Amino acid sequence: MNKRIKKKYRPIQALEQWLLAISTTIDIIVNGQNRLYNRVAELENIIERNAQATNSRFDYLEKKVANKLSKKSWFSRK
Repeated sequence: MNKRIKKKYRPIQALEQWLLAISTTIDIIVNGQNRLYNRVAELENIIERNAQATNSRFDYLEKKVANKLSKKSWFSRK
């Protein structure tokens, strides 16, 4: 290549390298975002299971307390 073409080609080459660096950065960010999205979905599933377990435990305890309160005292039994 002659000197004139090299001078014109250098800025283009610099822009191509800059665009390559930016596209690589964007890919890294998108991959990180996808990993975070998957982690959030996983944590939401865990929270949902924990809430269901807690609710079932409270239902059991409420039934147990209701049974104790519904029993009549021995004074009123005849």
